[in-house]
Amino acid sequence: MINLIEFVQLNHGWNADPVFPDIQIGITGNNLTLSFYMNAYEFENYDEGDTGILTFYNFFQYRVGPPNDEGFYNFNQSRYKKYGVNWGEFYLVKNSDWQTNFPDPIKVNPDADIDIYNINHYLFYMKDETFECIAENWRFDVNKI
Repeated sequence: MINLIEFVQLNHGWNADPVFPDIQIGITGNNLTLSFYMNAYEFENYDEGDTGILTFYNFFQYRVGPPNDEGFYNFNQSRYKKYGVNWGEFYLVKNSDWQTNFPDPIKVNPDADIDIYNINHYLFYMKDETFECIAENWRFDVNKI
């Protein structure tokens, strides 16, 4: 039986700035942080300059690259648009095909002994790029200005 890819939206009540998220990536040991400016236009509980921080624990690989927001709307530039995902959202990809379909991965520890049954595929569409990460778990925090 073939498992169909499913998407679970993880960002409820928050999102990255839709104009200038200014993403930054940091790696400490087996953890990766993705920081970005929060969307203060849509969400009243955030101010311009507040920074969201996603921490991915025991990550295996990640990528930052296409499509951007314009490329997303061209079906040929999005691997997942056909599944009904929305631009600008953060997802857990269930039944992911990441082992065979993950363009240009950055592997910090390619020899890591990962448990493929205890690892997740995360996907975040932002203004100018798409972020993907393969990791065990994640957490979201905000630095208020």
